[in-house]
Amino acid sequence: MKEKDKFKTSYKNLGFATKKNLISKKHHIDLFYTVYDLACSTIKRNKIKLNFKLKKTENLKYKKDLSHLDKVLLSVFKFDKSLIGEIYDTVSYCSTFLRLISDSKIDEHTRQLLDLKKNNTLYSITHRMRIDPPYDERRTYGWHQEVFYTLPKSKFLQTWAPLIRDTKIDNGTIEVCLKSHKEGIAKQTWNEKKGIATQIIIDPTIVKKYEQIPFPMKVGDVMFFNPHLFHRSGHNSSNEVRFSLVGMWNDTTHNYFRAPIPKLKFRGLSPEEYFNSVKKNF
Repeated sequence: MKEKDKFKTSYKNLGFATKKNLISKKHHIDLFYTVYDLACSTIKRNKIKLNFKLKKTENLKYKKDLSHLDKVLLSVFKFDKSLIGEIYDTVSYCSTFLRLISDSKIDEHTRQLLDLKKNNTLYSITHRMRIDPPYDERRTYGWHQEVFYTLPKSKFLQTWAPLIRDTKIDNGTIEVCLKSHKEGIAKQTWNEKKGIATQIIIDPTIVKKYEQIPFPMKVGDVMFFNPHLFHRSGHNSSNEVRFSLVGMWNDTTHNYFRAPIPKLKFRGLSPEEYFNSVKKNF
């Protein structure tokens, strides 16, 4: 069987398929510097006091200085947990991250699994670089399917990949329930808790029917998985930050596809507030 056919067969039969060395090292290097630069700016903007000296970005070396990046991010996290979320959101619209998710190799494999032609349009939604400090459970999800986290009834697939460093069991790599996509939409509950991301969790008795597998992955690897596959992130019980790619690709030719209207929520001064503050000078 050809490699291309094996890839698609795995996706169909197991509910997921992985490709090794799909994301080039350059993307990881660029993101390493992006995250460090944003963390340094956050520290200066918020006047966060450190008990160590920041290294100049131009003096850093990827992978050698990963522990320094951890140290800087954890200092931000200790000062104000919400600032990690701000860095998280900023990365998502940086040129370095947009180049990664637009990589032609990811595009090619996504089209293959969605049975799309070269000129059919793919739509990116909720692509993010997750930044998960040790023991931070605010965005750690239980067993879930992706169908209720995206455009209703749409045709899509989910991507997951380690970024900057490998993902292992102790830093909370992705876990999947083998062949669980064949369950269809499973019985689940919608849970809202203050300070915690919305949790749409599958009935534990259904989860028990399937083999649960933690999936350690190397930098460069990408997992593509079916919208109905049961999956979750593990718990980061290490002393390092976990970085990972999450996000979905939607088939825009599908009958149920309708792009959502983007909504901006300003963390700082809103345009209207700014206008009202300066209109007296008009």
